Amino acid sequence: MEQTTHYRRPRRSNVEQNRTTQGYWLGVLLIVFILLFDLFGLLSPDRSFSDNENRNLAQTPAFSADALLDGSYFAAWEDYIADQFFARDFWITLRLKCATLFGQKESNGVYLCKDHYLIQVPTEPDWSNVDGTLAAVNDFTLRHNELNVNMMIVPNAVSILSDKLPANAPGRDQSADLKYISSRLEGVTFLDPTSALRKHAGEPLYYRTDHHWTSLAASYAFSATAKAMGIGKVSQGYDVYTVSNSFEGTLASKSGDHSVRDVIEIYVPKSEIEYRVTYEDSQEKICSLYQRDCLYEKDQYTVFFGGNHPKISVETTADCGRTLLLFKDSYANCYVQFLYPYYDEIVIIDPRYYYDNIEAVIAREGVTDVLFLYNSDTFLSDTSLKDVLTVE
Repeated sequence: MEQTTHYRRPRRSNVEQNRTTQGYWLGVLLIVFILLFDLFGLLSPDRSFSDNENRNLAQTPAFSADALLDGSYFAAWEDYIADQFFARDFWITLRLKCATLFGQKESNGVYLCKDHYLIQVPTEPDWSNVDGTLAAVNDFTLRHNELNVNMMIVPNAVSILSDKLPANAPGRDQSADLKYISSRLEGVTFLDPTSALRKHAGEPLYYRTDHHWTSLAASYAFSATAKAMGIGKVSQGYDVYTVSNSFEGTLASKSGDHSVRDVIEIYVPKSEIEYRVTYEDSQEKICSLYQRDCLYEKDQYTVFFGGNHPKISVETTADCGRTLLLFKDSYANCYVQFLYPYYDEIVIIDPRYYYDNIEAVIAREGVTDVLFLYNSDTFLSDTSLKDVLTVE
């Protein structure tokens, strides 16, 4: 009888068994980690505001049939999940460290530049909205042809500090943008500080960690444009005080790069003019442009007026017969320290938060001069100025 040979399956080696066991436990640990991460996310209360990024965070979206059908409901959920992600600030920093290891020069809309500068990637404007804003400015100027109307649009660091950008970094030609804005204005004196800033490009004109310009840059812009605004003799000098050397701005938080700190300076004109500041939203009255308590908060740039407010009045003892109406974004917050000696009153309006009748303000305050002061990026993207200027 023929003998049948049986083959046994070879036993797995200890190495293979260990690999299987390790893979099993790694899988279990990964599942546990994901479950714990989701649990912490569910238990953590939603944040309404990010101190690091200085912005409001997305909240749970409200459901509606229209939002579901047009897709905005799901888009809102994506924003909510991204903003409320557990330990979000930690992951932003970790992502930056990983990205820089591979030579990445941009993080979350921020260029990682030479000399530790963080420069905001400029946004592409919606020119139909820009044209609408400029048309509203022209209509306003036509209605008030008795007023001395000026506009200053300040170029951002991406334009003035272009030599610090990473090689081949794409960026807008803001000089061309400013020329376009100027060409569309009627009856408005356009103040372009670009050349004055570029002459001093080697100096700290912009914060390294924040999108704002510095008081030094604002002083150069004021000196270059004061005459065109109708300001005669400019103050002979300033007392300059360093109020912080630990400022870390919004671009540091947005990018995750926390490698440097900035210096904040205030400029006090050598003038005998006194003044009083009134905040309309709180009715607080103080004799200072500066809120020093803000130096102990995350966004130390708010030392200038405590940040943005719908309406602020600065009454002075100048007794020159001129009242300035200033429409602005936050770039103007550090600019007013150069303006106040030359007006009896400066009425400061931030259109992003102001909803009252601007015509009544002009009549009540006896306005003689108007200044629109924005940084280029904000002016090209904001639509609130048009709403404030438009008379229905």
